[in-house]
Amino acid sequence: MPNFKRYDYNQDVMVVINFEEQLQPETFEFTLHHLIDNHIDLSVFHKKYQR
Repeated sequence: MPNFKRYDYNQDVMVVINFEEQLQPETFEFTLHHLIDNHIDLSVFHKKYQR
């Protein structure tokens, strides 16, 4: 007979979240995301964060 571990309801769970899918149009978060990705020049950070 298998020796299964007892299930612990107090254990941590890892949930995968796709933040792009969470952004709903006409919300502050969506607007902020759009502005940062499309309208703000972030080139000043490119040199510092090069791979």
